Amino acid sequence: MGLLIMRSLASRIVALAAAGALVFWFGLPPAEAVVIDTLTGTGNTSAPPDDPGWANVGIRGIGTGVYLGAGWVLTASHVGGGEILLGSGTYAMLPNSGFQLTNGGAAGKTAATDLYMYRLTTDPGLPAISIGQAAPAVGSAVTLIGAGRDRGAYLTWSVNTTVTPFVWTETSASPNAAGYQELASRSMRWGTNTVESVNWDAIDGLDVAGLRTDFTFSQFYSNEAQAAVGDSGGGVFRKNGSVWELAGIMLGVGTYSGQPAGTAVFGNITAIADLSVYRSQIMQVVPEPGAITLAIGGLVVAAFFGRGRPRPW
Repeated sequence: MGLLIMRSLASRIVALAAAGALVFWFGLPPAEAVVIDTLTGTGNTSAPPDDPGWANVGIRGIGTGVYLGAGWVLTASHVGGGEILLGSGTYAMLPNSGFQLTNGGAAGKTAATDLYMYRLTTDPGLPAISIGQAAPAVGSAVTLIGAGRDRGAYLTWSVNTTVTPFVWTETSASPNAAGYQELASRSMRWGTNTVESVNWDAIDGLDVAGLRTDFTFSQFYSNEAQAAVGDSGGGVFRKNGSVWELAGIMLGVGTYSGQPAGTAVFGNITAIADLSVYRSQIMQVVPEPGAITLAIGGLVVAAFFGRGRPRPW
């Protein structure tokens, strides 16, 4: 669909967004990928030029997981632990190593949250990732990396918002909604967006201190990204000065009432766990990258003087 038709949709899509609140859905079937608003949607399947941590993100079952360092993986609780496929190979979960993160006793919130950590049986040989110490400000640029289905055709709809659920009719004549279909094939992919809000979300019955991004309609193609179900557990990275940090984990999507299954529509939301809130729990088992470097350095010195002990990996 050409840009002239896309431009004519701008005011109508805003009207659709105002017509009704987005509906959040977070089930497991089926896995779908980061959708990007480029001309073909087929690119961004290798590390971006300014790489935030591409190699550390991999396929975890029908979802995604992020390798943090020191043998530990972080994903969504509704994805759970198990084998993860990273660029360097497939790595098994160490039995009985997994645990669910909590909300730290936050008033009025569920005890557990939708984040899960587990350890691998072997070291994938990847660098450790820094976890952000503060939530990204609204408007901050972020890079989303997830694994799942590829983007399909550009679609437009006429949406009747006077009934509930909304009734969606695919059409090219005076549409008021636009977006993309997804295919059955699956790829690792990255895209970009900006933080729209910092807030609590309820996901799969669990409260999560979170961030949100919005799949914004534009007159021009871009790397604008929107998550879909199978991106749960994928990484959201923010550059803090010259250092890339893992700011969040993708957990779910917000869609319109009655929105056709297997689609990403402009105005949809990506729900993301704000890792600054859960950082202290993560750091209890995964030290800062700098601390890992110092520890390795200490082992090298000890070995030189004949007093070293075998490393765990």
